[in-house]
Amino acid sequence: MVNLVYNQLQENILERQKVDKPLINWFLLTFVLSWLTLGTALIYVFIKRILRVDKYIRRKYEFFDMIIHFIELESNERGLENYAVYMAELKGRLARFQREVRPVMPFVIKAFIPVIIFTLFAVLFIAFTGISNISAVTLTALLVIWGIDTAVVVLIYIYKMNRIWDDVQQFESEMYDNISHIFLSLKLIDQPLIYCTDKRIKKDFVTYTILGFITCGVWFLVWDYYIHTAPDKMYHTFHKSEDIMVEVVKSCCKRD
Repeated sequence: MVNLVYNQLQENILERQKVDKPLINWFLLTFVLSWLTLGTALIYVFIKRILRVDKYIRRKYEFFDMIIHFIELESNERGLENYAVYMAELKGRLARFQREVRPVMPFVIKAFIPVIIFTLFAVLFIAFTGISNISAVTLTALLVIWGIDTAVVVLIYIYKMNRIWDDVQQFESEMYDNISHIFLSLKLIDQPLIYCTDKRIKKDFVTYTILGFITCGVWFLVWDYYIHTAPDKMYHTFHKSEDIMVEVVKSCCKRD
């Protein structure tokens, strides 16, 4: 059974190699490709950012689920019934993670529905009325409403992306701390697993939003850079901890 868990973990790591990769250089995207493609590149990378975090969340849930299953196998094989409490705690935290850290794509799609509906309404209104028959005041009002609607949705997206990677690393820190304690008690590792979180990942939403408006949007570009590159700063810590877990399971396979 441990061999089966190890094989599943290997598949998870193979998926990691496909998904956990840096995206295109932010400066190249923002100042070159976005202009050359008339904004198409921005939309493409926008979607890639969301899919990257969603795939990571799904993969990490599966990873920890397999590690918990491995601990169950080990404790049962050794006849250690007192580990049921640890298992309940780990499973409860994993279930809470699944409830709290939800995929971003469905959230963004729902958020953009009002913008899409209003855009269609504005286009149809202009098409049937005729732009020459629409007063400047009405046209300006349509543009202002559309702009405010879009800005609110974009801020919601930024808020979500600003905190989700921090939520992930806080969850992982808690999980690895508990698993490390269990592995030590089972004598599967010789020293505690050190997992360091990066406090710079999550920015103060209110402060950065105010700075964005004060600087006429310039600070939003800075914020977008942080969001774009945040995972790249965390992958080393994520993967190093995963590799240690996989090596522990691998050593038990060799033992069996």
